[in-house]
Amino acid sequence: MKLAKQGVTLPEIALAMLILAAAFIPLIGVIGTSSTDSDVANSVVFAQTAVRNILDTLLDDVPFYAIRPAGTPVSDADGNNPEDNVAEIVDLADPAFDRRTFLTLLGNDASADGYARGTIVDERGLQYKTKLYVFPIPVSPNVNTNNEISFTHLPRPIYENQINADGQNIWYNYDEAFISGAAMSPYDPPDDDKLVQPPLKILGAFELGTPPGPDANNHCIMKKILLRVTWQNRSGHDRSIDIFTMKANLK
Repeated sequence: MKLAKQGVTLPEIALAMLILAAAFIPLIGVIGTSSTDSDVANSVVFAQTAVRNILDTLLDDVPFYAIRPAGTPVSDADGNNPEDNVAEIVDLADPAFDRRTFLTLLGNDASADGYARGTIVDERGLQYKTKLYVFPIPVSPNVNTNNEISFTHLPRPIYENQINADGQNIWYNYDEAFISGAAMSPYDPPDDDKLVQPPLKILGAFELGTPPGPDANNHCIMKKILLRVTWQNRSGHDRSIDIFTMKANLK
């Protein structure tokens, strides 16, 4: 009589281990990919949070004239990559403003300069380079609609601007029931004054009386702002975030 097999042989155990290992290979790959994705996501979240804090502070708390383009190309905090139009943040007495309150968000303690660039570090020790660029929108006595902010309006019709000998408007006279007979009618203008409605008029900030600023940005009413944050993942891939906004002189 042949006895039934009562145990598992070594080849069977080895075969079972190989099958089990093969089954776990995709799972290990998924876990590894998930870990990498989480690391990338954490970096992006940190950079986005830094960008939001920097720009919120810039728009809400930094005075308009405390931001100006540096007069020379500015390198990163490590001395590389000199670029134009990097912002310089300056102290102001009126309104009172200490540039350190803003520059520390960029990773610059303002001990050596006031340039808006620096390096910040997250809880994992990953370094992020920050750089803020500023582009003042120019202003000129004769408005240039190609690169300036301009305001287009339709002037009041000529008949609405009529005045009497005392310099008072005779069209909008609320003391009398009727308009003065000497007033020009919009339906029957004099033969020598056919232009009842002047054409559209374009005005710039200078013509509207914008007050001059303290530096080369005289009469400037708006500045374009670009914030760039760059970093390198642990995998060695370069990443960056660029956010554009504008700051107006609302005072």
